[in-house]
Order: sequence, then structure tokens, then C-alpha cells
Amino acid sequence: MISLHSVDAKHGDFREKFSEELVTSLSKHPDIQTVQLVTHYVYAMQMKYHSYLIAIIPSKDTAFSQENALYNKWTEELNKVLIDKELPFIESFAKAKYALDQMFLSITKKGILEYTYSSKALLASHQLKVELGVSKATISRYVALGMETVNGVGHHRYPLHNAFYWKDGVWASRIQALYQAYHLRNRTTEDVIKELKDEIKGFEDTYNGTFKEVFGHVKDPYELDEPDDYLDWRNALEELREKLHE
Repeated sequence: MISLHSVDAKHGDFREKFSEELVTSLSKHPDIQTVQLVTHYVYAMQMKYHSYLIAIIPSKDTAFSQENALYNKWTEELNKVLIDKELPFIESFAKAKYALDQMFLSITKKGILEYTYSSKALLASHQLKVELGVSKATISRYVALGMETVNGVGHHRYPLHNAFYWKDGVWASRIQALYQAYHLRNRTTEDVIKELKDEIKGFEDTYNGTFKEVFGHVKDPYELDEPDDYLDWRNALEELREKLHE
């Protein structure tokens, strides 16, 4: 089994010291621009977790919601984690990443932070299964719910800090909520159309027919034993028509 505490033991080198000084200096500049704030925190993360993290880059579609930074609970939480020398390495990174992603969400209208990890930070699915004590099917379900994966790196595509998040029900819920928040605001029209088509197909498979074939005779849906499916199906069809004509 891979130890969550064996990734890096170099917590006292100059990079961490530089990270601490950078974070401390940020609190002295409340008028910093939002882009600069993100840049400084990204650099602090890369310095502190240099053996684990290669780069963090805002996606090309990033749009900031304000010019000047507004310090909030997420910047405070990030400061606290980045300066803390007692936290185990993976726990420290996991908490810092969560705070940084929450901060980025709060100061942008669109976009995500894209992370690049070193090879030692990535697990294959069978390794993550051992860490979490779950089946491959459960891993797949976690991915659908928001577990982070890395593409284009072969079988080792699961960042190790997933083991911290998904072993704990509270943290797993937090990651799911954060994933949904990013997903909903970053959806394109094409994404919405696909989701609506999938929802409609699900109803058609369940009822073995189209909406017109199944419910075409219904005058008052509230006379049905279960009117929710009627209303959700109808609304999905109406929303799909609107999206296709936009």
C-alpha cells in the first residue's frame, strides 16, 4: 500500500520558506488586483508542493468577476494551510487545493484552474482502489461525482490527494458540491442540449415510448398517480426546443 505521508518529507527547504513569506506579504496588500492575487497564490502552491505539483494554469475561458481582489474566508483558509508546518503533506495539499479552487470560484464568472502533477503524485486505478478500499465500479462512480482525474498519462491518472478526499464522507461531499458548482456555471449550450437529450432518452427508455405516445392523452397531469415524471419530461422537451432555436 502506498503511504499518504511518503510523497515528500522536505518541509523545511527554501521553497516552503519562500511560500510562507509570499503568503504573509499578500495580507499587507489589500488593494491587489484579482489576477495578481491568483498568480501569487498559484506560485506559492507550486513552491510549497514543488515535488508534487508542476503547474497551475487558469483555463483559457477564465473571466474574472472583479478587477480588485476581495479577501474572503477562502483566502484566509489558504493562508492558514500554506503556513501550517504540522499538517501531513497530502492533507496539506488537499486542503490548500480545495481552498484555492473555492477562492477561484468566488472571484471568477467562468473558467477553472488546470493542475499538472508530477508522476509520483499519480496513481493507477488498482492502487487507488487499495488506498480507498473500494471496487473499480465505485471509483468510476466517484469520478462521475467529481473525483479528479488526469488525461493523457496512461494508467496512472488519479492524483494521490483523492485518497484524502474520498476516504472521508464530509470531504467527499465538499468535493462533489464544488464540482457541481463549477460544472453548472461552465456549461456550454452544447452541454445543456446533451444533458436534456440524455434526460429525455432516459424517460423514453423507462416508459418504452415518446412523451406523446405515453402522455399524449393526459389533460390534467395532477390526476396521475405520479405527475412528477410527466412534468419533468415535458419541461425537458420544452427547454430542449428553446435551446435548439437559440
